[in-house]
Amino acid sequence: MSAQGNWGWRPRQADGIWRHGCAWTKPLFAAVPWITLTLLLALFAFIGDRLPQVPGIMCDLPQPVAGQAQATGLAALVLPGASAGEETLVFFDDARYSLSDESSVSTLKERLGARSLAEPSNTFLLLADRRVPAGDIMRLVGIARESGLSRVQIAERRE
Repeated sequence: MSAQGNWGWRPRQADGIWRHGCAWTKPLFAAVPWITLTLLLALFAFIGDRLPQVPGIMCDLPQPVAGQAQATGLAALVLPGASAGEETLVFFDDARYSLSDESSVSTLKERLGARSLAEPSNTFLLLADRRVPAGDIMRLVGIARESGLSRVQIAERRE
């Protein structure tokens, strides 16, 4: 043996995580990743089909036809507001309505209901900007349904 080995100047081999802690906790710490994985798999198996569901609108869509469109006299332009996506504006019948204001929504519903009585095609055209949230488009479809309309056409405005 060399002089270094006799005097203990050479460092011992690193033992990694096994060098620290109590001897009885070392096997537990080695098993922690496997215990975590087992608990996660049990949790996913337990709540797999019980994830929260949000109600929405159910639509039966017809087969697409090239150039499918219905001529209508009811059209609205839907744009995001100037504030950071908080507000959606609907321009219908030379008036502006905000979906974040309930009185504005009720006025839109009344005006759309009055105009739908004179529309023979019973169709409402939404010209929506692509930045408008899908939830606001669904809300407008619900407003059109409550106003007595049976069809809604949705077109996307691209830049």
